[in-house]
Amino acid sequence: MKEATVELAAQALEVRDLAIARHCARVAELAARLTQQLDLGRRNVELMRMAGKLHDLGMIGVRDDILNKPGPLSEDEWEVMRRHPDMGADLIRWHPALAAVTPLVRHHHERWDGSGYPAGLKGEVVPMGARIIAVAESFDFISNKWPYRANPLTAADAIRDISEHSGSWYDPAVVDALRALSDTT
Repeated sequence: MKEATVELAAQALEVRDLAIARHCARVAELAARLTQQLDLGRRNVELMRMAGKLHDLGMIGVRDDILNKPGPLSEDEWEVMRRHPDMGADLIRWHPALAAVTPLVRHHHERWDGSGYPAGLKGEVVPMGARIIAVAESFDFISNKWPYRANPLTAADAIRDISEHSGSWYDPAVVDALRALSDTT
């Protein structure tokens, strides 16, 4: 039942925006691999796969003119965009099979140094799964083409970019896991 619910939500996101749905699928797989690399157990690997698939579910509530804007967003548009983690978490929080995923969806844009959103959480207060999704999402985002990002980075350059923000934006342990994964592939 849990898997069917996650797939239903993923399909709804796919209907809304195929690029975001594909992004979520890639993030889910990388988050699962990072969780394995961090040796957090099989149950957490599956939890991270679910969280990755659902992390941008709140994008369903973002208007097309903001979601597909080719240029930089205005401050008002950023305000709307910054609400997507809360919107996604609010969509799933009452589903008993998805309760454990809710804080990961809500806090996947928090930063290790507290500069993220929606709550400005810092360090280990940010749920570990959200810290993993943050790295997986950033890697996927900067290494793929988007309407507002024409020149994706290579995998090596993306890892280098994320590594430069280790200890500020990202949990150093998760960044180390990403580097270790790249060494094995």
